[in-house]
Amino acid sequence: MSEIKLNSIIKNFGGNSLAVDNLSVTIPSGEFVCLLGPSGCGKTTTLRMIAGLERPDSGEIFCGEKIFFSSKTGEYLKTEKRNLGLMFQSYALWPHMTVFQNIVFGLDIKNKTLIEKEQRFEELEKLFQLKNLKNRYPSELSGGQQQRVALARMLAVNPNLLLLDEPLSNLDSNLRLEMRAELKRLHQTLGCTIIFVTHDQMEAMTLATSIAVMNKGIIEQLDKPMTIYKKPKTLFVGKFVGSPQMNIIDLNQSEELALSLLKKTNFEKQQVKTLGIRPESIKMVSKDQGDINSTIETIQPTGADWIVGLNILGKSIFAISSEQPPGIEREIIGLSFKLDGLHAFDNKDQKI
Repeated sequence: MSEIKLNSIIKNFGGNSLAVDNLSVTIPSGEFVCLLGPSGCGKTTTLRMIAGLERPDSGEIFCGEKIFFSSKTGEYLKTEKRNLGLMFQSYALWPHMTVFQNIVFGLDIKNKTLIEKEQRFEELEKLFQLKNLKNRYPSELSGGQQQRVALARMLAVNPNLLLLDEPLSNLDSNLRLEMRAELKRLHQTLGCTIIFVTHDQMEAMTLATSIAVMNKGIIEQLDKPMTIYKKPKTLFVGKFVGSPQMNIIDLNQSEELALSLLKKTNFEKQQVKTLGIRPESIKMVSKDQGDINSTIETIQPTGADWIVGLNILGKSIFAISSEQPPGIEREIIGLSFKLDGLHAFDNKDQKI
């Protein structure tokens, strides 16, 4: 396995906004990296440039010592020569081919013998639990089985790098959970480098060894999942990662509430433009028992937790708790705040 390196990559599809804006990042060998961000942030374009499906306007892409692309030298390695596996939202299985034929398709192109194809299929059949499916067609498979076949086909040619573009988005919630476990097991078993594109922060948090949060063509933060969650470097990262999302309190719009929170910290008022507080860092207690009183607006039981909408000094926020709220809707309760979930950002939306 080799590290993936992008140097000053720029991609513009026309107009005034860049799809990828001078992006530089190094992905170590053996990492499972999720490119996470909203639609239009450049994550899929970045993946497609690594795959060779899009050509950057400028910059360099390396896989170890191998040059995938260089605007300096004019080198451009075609997709089929990059020794990588690709998987997209639609699994693109050949409907007229059996499971066996789909999986060994890449080996056919490499002119492998039938014995070699049979041996590789048996290895993948065991890895992906595809026993008794060899002669079935895609229309005879469940969604989870189709995905496992697509993963097996991708791995059949022993690629150095796996690139996945939102491959779980078409599955129902139970199957997504099962497939996340499958992908995690696959990475632990093979130790291969995986780059996975998603807009679902739950997928990124549960799957990745590292997350790259993208916004407007740049990576705002690349870190371990819990570092991204607990120590966001920018306001965008803080808001994007977390469900329910971080409560945002603007000093100019909710000054009284912001000042009451700032009293608990060492932040200087003149440095702070925005405060963020994680919903789970808000503790709900009986009236007048906390730092400040609040009115309950809504209560949403999820089974394991309660998501509670609160109004504090005219500002609506959310709290989440594994314990039943100490009141009902329209009742006044008290709140206290855990400092480890409180974040301050300056006028450039950078973490203080």
